Amino acid sequence: MKKAVTFAGLLLIGLLSQAKAEETRLAVKHDHLWKSCQGVLIFDDQGVRYETKELKHARNWKYEDIQQLGIEPKKVVVLTYQDRKLYLGKDERFTFVVTEGQVDDSLRALLESRLTRPLVSSVLPEETGVKYRIPVRHRKTVTGTQGLLEFSDHYVIYRTPDQRDSRIWKYEDLVSVGTTGPYQLRITATERTGGEFGGGRNFVFDLKEKLPAGAYDFLWNKINRPKIDGVSSEPERASVGRSIDTAGRR
Repeated sequence: MKKAVTFAGLLLIGLLSQAKAEETRLAVKHDHLWKSCQGVLIFDDQGVRYETKELKHARNWKYEDIQQLGIEPKKVVVLTYQDRKLYLGKDERFTFVVTEGQVDDSLRALLESRLTRPLVSSVLPEETGVKYRIPVRHRKTVTGTQGLLEFSDHYVIYRTPDQRDSRIWKYEDLVSVGTTGPYQLRITATERTGGEFGGGRNFVFDLKEKLPAGAYDFLWNKINRPKIDGVSSEPERASVGRSIDTAGRR
């Protein structure tokens, strides 16, 4: 009996430890219109919450109540569905600056699996099984960035030393792709740009090398073929890419 009680106690401790391990905490600063407050941003399987001594600024969001969540190594931005009356109904946005540590890829993976809308992430995994890698410049309104554009079975990734401009996209979160020739590529992602009614953002890349044979067809089919054929699961999407790649090599 004593052994059974001891085993049950150890099992309970193990379960509690596992639950705690699935919770990610970040020390953050939240800026207000006037001044700022310090607190902890907590991510778990249920949602995101901000705990602070300034109770009127504390928040608790279920994942389904987050319109868009953006992460950078040292920043988290939460866009909600709440209206800001003082700003003529604009959506309420919370920006948190990470003061200790940084956002890592394990948190990115958690958020990607839990959010009901696409994650906007400049936090990237180290390797994703790249099929095509192209040196590029990302055109922007004022100053562009330079880096590598990568296509793999599950993601499109833009890697650049300017971490704020890096991106990782699941194919299902991309709206469309287009090109005006072998040295230019446009990718439209599901990302809010500041306008209250826009649902997509264009990323235009100048290619430093000619687009590899088969790369555009691979990308187009990854984005569009599942919509045409009704494919939705990750294994099925990966299978689409493999069959296209195999056909292209014949």
